[in-house]
Amino acid sequence: MGTAIAWIAAGFVALCLFLVARPDWIRLRTIGRSVSAEVSGHRSQIHNNVRSYAAIYAFEAEGQHHEVIDQVYGARESPPVGTRVTLSYPVGRPDLARPPRPLMWLWVYGVLLTMLVMLIAKLMGWLPR
Repeated sequence: MGTAIAWIAAGFVALCLFLVARPDWIRLRTIGRSVSAEVSGHRSQIHNNVRSYAAIYAFEAEGQHHEVIDQVYGARESPPVGTRVTLSYPVGRPDLARPPRPLMWLWVYGVLLTMLVMLIAKLMGWLPR
């Protein structure tokens, strides 16, 4: 039973890693661009009776107007509307623009990879029972 749960957990972690890495794979394969964007508003959501906010960035790139919603939600409407922020995106994909947060993404990938390696090591018998 424990082995089945470990296999399911390993599959779930691998799926999460794939879903998180898929947009970044495009970033790694293509040349990146930077663009100055303005915070045009905030998107809010309520989860467990707690409201959180993500900035909406508006910018001009590749001859068109674009708006993207930040991937990171916070407790406040931050940064304030009208603030200029530098976003990065892969050439031809301004819909994937986001503020560069290398330490945050390094942490996310580190946690997912560590969990996957530990589960695989446990399944292969490399870790003590």
